Amino acid sequence: MKQKRADTAEIVQGLRRIVKALQTYSQDVRNAYGLTGPQLWALKTLQAHGHMSAGRLAAALAVHQSSVSLLIDRLEKRGLVRRSRGQDDHRVVEMELTKRGAALAADAPEAAQGRLLHALEAMPPRQVRSIRRAVDRLVQAMEATDVNARFFFAEA
Repeated sequence: MKQKRADTAEIVQGLRRIVKALQTYSQDVRNAYGLTGPQLWALKTLQAHGHMSAGRLAAALAVHQSSVSLLIDRLEKRGLVRRSRGQDDHRVVEMELTKRGAALAADAPEAAQGRLLHALEAMPPRQVRSIRRAVDRLVQAMEATDVNARFFFAEA
């Protein structure tokens, strides 16, 4: 019983550390680059992959395509990305970095949410499934299954 209490306390402390790290990082990115964490993550993803459709970018960021559309709107208004029609299929809209967006992405550090996603992807599948089951149980216990959470610390 003592060990379970100690493990429980360490899990809560670990979650606090992760959330605090994401929050601090998000504030630092906003102060240094004028970007939210998700905006930086989108820029870094486009930097790594070049032209991407909204669906492919959404999959890379592990969010719904509607979340990416709003994110791209904001980045496009700032002159950091541009939309263009696909070369093979003109119905497809692709995003790419502008010169200004590429320079910012090259200067900025790795996005924290990207690090979290990459860390999970690097784990063995069995371990990821175990974490997912545990997180699902925590979400249910917190009565948060209907909470719409697109990104950590994004603009509303």
